[in-house]
Amino acid sequence: MTARLDETFVQAAREELRREGIDAWLLYDLEARNRVSAGLIGVPEGMSRRYFVRITPDGEPHALVHSVEFQHWPEWPHGLTEYVSWGQLEEELGKLVGDLRTVAMEVSEGDAVPWYDNVPHGVVQMVEAVGPKVVSSGPLISGTIAQWGEVGYRTHHRASGLLAETARAAFDRACEAAKAGSPLTEYQVSRWITERLEGGGLTEVENIVATGANSANPHYFPVEDSPIITLDAILMIDLWGKSADEPEAVFADTTWMGFTGSEPPDAFMQVWEAAREGRDAAPALIAARVSEGQPPTGADVDQHVRDVITRHGFKDQIVHRTGHAIDRLVHGFGPNLDAVETRETRRLIPGIGFSDEPGLYFRGRFGVRTETNIFMREDGPEVTTPNVQEKPWLYGE
Repeated sequence: MTARLDETFVQAAREELRREGIDAWLLYDLEARNRVSAGLIGVPEGMSRRYFVRITPDGEPHALVHSVEFQHWPEWPHGLTEYVSWGQLEEELGKLVGDLRTVAMEVSEGDAVPWYDNVPHGVVQMVEAVGPKVVSSGPLISGTIAQWGEVGYRTHHRASGLLAETARAAFDRACEAAKAGSPLTEYQVSRWITERLEGGGLTEVENIVATGANSANPHYFPVEDSPIITLDAILMIDLWGKSADEPEAVFADTTWMGFTGSEPPDAFMQVWEAAREGRDAAPALIAARVSEGQPPTGADVDQHVRDVITRHGFKDQIVHRTGHAIDRLVHGFGPNLDAVETRETRRLIPGIGFSDEPGLYFRGRFGVRTETNIFMREDGPEVTTPNVQEKPWLYGE
């Protein structure tokens, strides 16, 4: 494996640099610690010295790499400079960016967005010592590698449909087995879901099947000796995956709630209504802000959803963000819907996607999470999940 840089990304990066008024995007990495640079440049085995790659609005990209690792860059079609000593590194870095006013790197002021706050403070000091001010590459990330594209959009919709069908079939299967007196465990249903999704052409599939008190654990995963799914029980099914036959495929990730009986408890339904109202408040706010010409940040949306749920009296039961970015990774490069765990300052721009999944958790009792996916179109949000739940599934309906 050799270092490379996709030309489509380079063109998109140039456009975003012009739009943001930034002189260059300076990629930096050491031992794949920066997920953005590592994903874009690649991580050849044994590459363990510092490198920089400069991308400007005009002109060719230029790499600064250690001489020991030159063998990892043999097919690099752009500019390339070698260094040996730390003094030479700093000297060549000055030649690379010293005449620029601003360079974007994977930093986040105050660690507001830890996901891409990947460049060490010392490296920032080194860059700024030779001239330019370092600014965040967050907006550039949203406008390039977080973009779905036509193929991503199409494959996401295909995956979304298969997830919805499989989740409902899994719920019905669990109910029928319990009714017949041969109840299935969470793990058995989980394995059935995995096999069905993989058989339908998806890859990197995972799922959560949680009944009763297990649904109150946001990151619960069933194991082989997991509980059986009985009648008259709360059941949560969270599943995700992407098309296996397309490198640019985008994930789908949805969560569905059901009750394996016909008369769900009032307490469960009250919590469901709060979660559903919070879920639906997200695209409503985004649409309103987009129509006003002021698309919200991920933090704006998260706070709005929390406010809606808090009015129902369940503030203390919200223990995670409203949503996460989705693209070629299930937890993608773009903005999250998050104002509490982190401070997501990026705006929700066209071409990106994310989950909308408010959850309320009553430890030792039950949890409710309802998750859809949203794609940002030019004219506002599109909820891409088919057959969005307006109420939990009930056995027999």
